[in-house]
Amino acid sequence: MASATLMFWQLTDDDLILAQAGDTGAAQRVFANALPTCERIALALCGTRPAARRVVKEVAKRGTRQFDRWRAADDAGRWFMHRTILLTRRSRKPVEPKYDILLEDVGGPDVVQYQAMIAALRNLPPQQLEAFVLTHAQRWNTRLCAVAMDCSNKAVENHLAEANRQMTPLLGKNVDLLTAALAQVYKSLPLDLPVAPETIAFRVRTGRSVRRVTRLVGWIVMLALIAAITVAAIYLKDRIDV
Repeated sequence: MASATLMFWQLTDDDLILAQAGDTGAAQRVFANALPTCERIALALCGTRPAARRVVKEVAKRGTRQFDRWRAADDAGRWFMHRTILLTRRSRKPVEPKYDILLEDVGGPDVVQYQAMIAALRNLPPQQLEAFVLTHAQRWNTRLCAVAMDCSNKAVENHLAEANRQMTPLLGKNVDLLTAALAQVYKSLPLDLPVAPETIAFRVRTGRSVRRVTRLVGWIVMLALIAAITVAAIYLKDRIDV
């Protein structure tokens, strides 16, 4: 089957089907394909590595519980996109420029204006920041941004337009140069996944085994109760007949 059509990452229906059937290697590939983009987005939106690591760890944790609910790779991709955005909103705090991940190792003749752009970005409302970063850095189109942000295409366009309106006086005629610099810095962000995909795949398999055992124990308990009720009913019937 073809890879998921909506996604920036290459999640495939084949891997998802195999993973849900118990193939640990396929489960590992699903998370290995999704989490790096989740981390890059979290880094850019949160601004610091510790905050981004918390987001990615939570995405991985929740993903292990969500795994068997995805019907196709597109479902998984939409979940990763939106969950990452939602968690960054909850984790977002003021970022000091000296700690801002988008300012690390940045230099050159336009560095002052670039630094001013990043500082201004950090003051934007969450959805305007998301629309600006996902469009200019992640290079997603309006539809993908809408999926990630869980809103309409029109809402994304409005958020982006307002962000651009506020940034234009600051960027001036260098807007294209500066947004290109943002995209380059974003693309070059060093990634360090807080949870290895193979560890997550193991958790998926372990969680599935635990759920199976739990269901089995539940059936045993239920059958034991039915048997006990049946025996009690027979005993009471015999007592009444006597």
